[in-house]
Amino acid sequence: MNPFVNPWSEVEDVLRRRYVTDVLVPGWIDRDEEPVPEFCPQPVVVHVLLDEGALRLESAGHHDQLAARVVDSVSLDGVELFERVREEETDFEFAHASWGEQLFGDGWSRLRCTTVRPYTDAGSNPAEGVIKCLALELESRYWLFFDPTWTFGIRIGNAEDMRRWERENQSGRSVG
Repeated sequence: MNPFVNPWSEVEDVLRRRYVTDVLVPGWIDRDEEPVPEFCPQPVVVHVLLDEGALRLESAGHHDQLAARVVDSVSLDGVELFERVREEETDFEFAHASWGEQLFGDGWSRLRCTTVRPYTDAGSNPAEGVIKCLALELESRYWLFFDPTWTFGIRIGNAEDMRRWERENQSGRSVG
């Protein structure tokens, strides 16, 4: 088995035992923008921070699958887009945007994951942590929906985005 993948069952087990503390979206800072530099999000990989480690979600399979892996720390290593930008020696400065406040609201430092809903299709491989999309319910009130089929990378949505995706993809099924 590839040491850089986790079977879906292991990922799900970790999510049920740990707390979500933040969601980080990578990108770069374009300092050429005047008068204020611009953060340009590039969500081909998203990190769901946990009270211990993180869940790394990466757009895979020609950007129509989601590779989920439990990691010890946040890193952009191995992400083709960021590797290419590094090689081009641009003036872009890499950064992560914290979306926790926007997604969870004020006053939350950590939220328990109460429902884990992975979706699969014919291209999925749960044994290697590759699924179609992922929905997480936090504290029985906040839904996070991760969809890698968005043009710009992984779209982070809410319960309504999950329901819309379910309606449009009736063949999508949850991992058993």
